[in-house]
Amino acid sequence: MDYFAVISRLYRLANYERTKGFVKDIGRFRKLLSELGNPHLRLSNPILVAGTKGKGSVVHMASRGLMNAGYRTGMNISPHLITLHERIQVNGRPISTEDLTDVLSVVFEAVDRGNSTTFFEAITAAAFLHFLNERTDYQVFEVGLGGRLDATNVVEQRVGAITRIDYDHTSILGETLEEIAQEKAGIIKPGSVIFTPRSNGRVLPVIENRAREVGAGVVVVSHRTLHVGEDGTVFETDGKVIRLPVLGEFQAENGAISYHVLKALGVEFDPTGIFVPGRMHVLNRSPLLLLDGAHNGISARYLVSSLKRIFPHRRFNFVLAFSRGKDYVTFIRTVSEVADRIFITGYPWRRSLPPDEVYRACLTLHPKCSRLNGINEVQDVLHSDTVITGSLYLLGHFLRRYLSSPFPV
Repeated sequence: MDYFAVISRLYRLANYERTKGFVKDIGRFRKLLSELGNPHLRLSNPILVAGTKGKGSVVHMASRGLMNAGYRTGMNISPHLITLHERIQVNGRPISTEDLTDVLSVVFEAVDRGNSTTFFEAITAAAFLHFLNERTDYQVFEVGLGGRLDATNVVEQRVGAITRIDYDHTSILGETLEEIAQEKAGIIKPGSVIFTPRSNGRVLPVIENRAREVGAGVVVVSHRTLHVGEDGTVFETDGKVIRLPVLGEFQAENGAISYHVLKALGVEFDPTGIFVPGRMHVLNRSPLLLLDGAHNGISARYLVSSLKRIFPHRRFNFVLAFSRGKDYVTFIRTVSEVADRIFITGYPWRRSLPPDEVYRACLTLHPKCSRLNGINEVQDVLHSDTVITGSLYLLGHFLRRYLSSPFPV
């Protein structure tokens, strides 16, 4: 199959990132992997990261730390911002067109032998195959949704992490934090050790109970934030002071988790060159143009808190779009603390909330709320300090539209 054929077939599969729904059993995916020779069981050192907030950042930080230590490192993330190829990377380089074609062709050959798959499962299987082909030393996986039933959860990791847990995808994962934590804790494997932040104290018993059931260990990570500024974030953990070249006070917690994950592997954490796309991502400094993937209440609070600390006494234009099922009222109310104007838009996927619905709510929450007719109008609001947030899908749509703009990515 050629590239366009495999990509066309991939996007015809059930894709629960774009539509409502979820996989209720990973046994079918295990059968497909068996047809492929169980590549997930032949990975040398998989690392699995679940959680509501911070899992993408921990995946990027841990991967960069392993690369800085000289290890050939595979990284599997979701969703992507600009191109599908970002989801499968080796040493920071997205998979090539040729290699993606090759591994997806192998996956679809197995599907044609009487198996079924979804978009996310096919990409996950392709990542397994590519990491084996590239002889990676470590493989870092970001859990897509929940944990227990996620396609990434077939790997047998020795070390993993559950980042901060909060309310998200409640219609799928559960209405309480404890129910959500139970799904996340489903990634814990016998004999493994899982790292989780002290902020998960309320649900720590759920995580520890799962660990006891399967014979695993839990380590609670503590840290102290020392500095948050335009030059990065400094924190202390384990008696060490670490400087991260990324913005946001929430990144101190993610950095501490990453440090301890690597320490458990016998690797010294070197944060040089860490960059997390779409998280306090500065595209331009004067005027400020900042992208952030905040999409729920807790991430909105951390975004606002970071903006206050890093850019004190400044107010911002906010460009917002949300996916269906998100609590946009709380989000708008939270960012209103530092918002001069709020602009509501959407992105061209079925999961995007109708902008008119959000705009009507915004009018009751903020005195200066406007409706944009499309992403093409965002350029008109970038003459003042601007934050684009609410959905990673919005950020990706913006970046694809404005990569050739005067704002460097």
